[in-house]
Formats: sequence, structure tokens, C-alpha cells
Amino acid sequence: MAERSLTIVDVRWTHSGPQARVFRGDVPESDLVGLVGLRLAYRTGREARRRCVGRSSVSSEGTTHVDCDAVPEPGQRTCTRCAIAESTFAANLHHAHTRERGDIAPEFLAHLAKDNVLYVAAFRDGSMKVGTSTAERADLRLAEQGAWRARIVARASDGYVVREIEDRVTAELAIAQSVSPKRKLDGMVAPLPDERLEADLLAVVPLVHRLLVAERRLVALDDPWSHPHGDHASWSTVHRYPLDLSTGRHDLDVIDACGRIVAVRRRAYADVFVADLQRLFGIELELGDFGSDEVAVQDRLF
Repeated sequence: MAERSLTIVDVRWTHSGPQARVFRGDVPESDLVGLVGLRLAYRTGREARRRCVGRSSVSSEGTTHVDCDAVPEPGQRTCTRCAIAESTFAANLHHAHTRERGDIAPEFLAHLAKDNVLYVAAFRDGSMKVGTSTAERADLRLAEQGAWRARIVARASDGYVVREIEDRVTAELAIAQSVSPKRKLDGMVAPLPDERLEADLLAVVPLVHRLLVAERRLVALDDPWSHPHGDHASWSTVHRYPLDLSTGRHDLDVIDACGRIVAVRRRAYADVFVADLQRLFGIELELGDFGSDEVAVQDRLF
């Protein structure tokens, strides 16, 4: 029997590609479905039922998702309990190097003891960020963030020192540790040439390596990375999806993804649109052949 409703709460990249974490109908546990090829035919409204998108947890297996069936706070995607848990998660993991090791939970200490890498990533609008990841998941981490090109510039067996250098790169080279969703989406619609992004990254690598000269706990690297779907033709000419995904009627086929930004086509039309799927997170979608609200396509200006 086909599901009558679907609630998307997250997008996660695996070695099989991008996956949407969803609740099907009233089933209490979420599961992962392939994002590419997913049909989003639904309607929803301002009064649609919402559910908390859950929280992250760390175990010996790595970072995992924890479901939640609570109703989020107004204007939020998480309930109070999960919001507190996410803040604690960030403090234990992303800001661990600013705390005493005795104050860090054992499962986070084990996570930080894995091989970690430092990377500099470029997004299609030209924005750059510095970040860290466990070495085993660096490729997927970059893909999830929607990076287009990157260089993995250092490796260490200590997650503390990698995060210390990350802060130094931000302080001394003025490279941020995050890029806004708006800039990521803007870059997909009006991208800079790939050659420009690669040149910008190449110029940054030696600057980062100079910060590592006196740091023997890190090994300098210069490993290039490209988004695994970067060569797909679907990204060559795209338009911003002009409707709000979180309300109204939509009938879309997902044809590709970059991070949580999806490239979609309307049924029976050739134009490719891009939208941030986070607009749907936690909103119950009533599935069905409801058609689609009208859209007006405005070509990019050159």
C-alpha cells in the first residue's frame, strides 16, 4: 500500500549517494531512501503537522541519527530536548579543543582519537571554508556540505590538534568555518568557473602549510577532491525554484543533489530547478497527484 504522507528530516550522503531520512506515514522509525530518482508529489499548507527532526549522537560506530516524535518549538525544526542535545553534541565534538579532556564524554574522546583531516573547501559562488572530518568519512562530509572543490591539506591522529589548526586558519587567513545556505544556492544558479575555484584553492594550500611548519603532530597533504556529482549535466543550466517547497502543491522529480540542494524537474517539463531541501525538513507532506502550482521561469542574466 502506498504511503499517504512523508516527512523528510535530513539528508545524508553514503557511498551509495545522497539519501533522504524520512518517516513514512505514521511509522515511528525513520529510514533512508535514495534521493536521486525520488518523486516529490505532494501538497502541504501552513497548518501542516510538524515533527522534530531529531538529533545526532556519537557511538563506537561513528555519528548516528536519533529519531524524535516530539513537536518542535514554533519556528524551529527541533524540540527543546533535541536542541539542547545538539548544543551539547557541538560542544563535545566541534569545540572539544577549547575544553579540558576530562570534561569530554568518553564516546567523543574515542571519536577524536581517530585519524582526522583538515580541508579547505570551495563552493560554486566562490565562498571558501576550512573544516575537519574523520579521515574515513572526509569524502562524504564534503559531499554533504555541498562543496564543489576541495583540498585535504593535513592529517593527524589527534582530533584536538586538527581543530586547533582549523581555528588558526580562520584567525590568520580569514577563511570561515561555515558558508550560508543562501550562498550555496546562489552558487548553483550562477556558478563561477571550476578553474577559478581550483586556482583559489591552490593559492590557499601553501598558506595553510606555513601554519603547520612548527606543528609536528600534523602531516601536510595536498589531496584534491571534487564533488562526486559535479560532472553531471543536470547542473549545467539551472533555475532557482520559484515556489516555496513548504507550502502549496508540487510535483517534482529529484534528478541530482549537491549537499542538501536538489536539482529537480517538474513533471512533463524540461527546465531544471534547484532548491534547498531543508525547507521541507520536519513538515508532513500529503502525497498524491495534486498537480503543481504555476511557476514563472526567469532565465539567468549574463
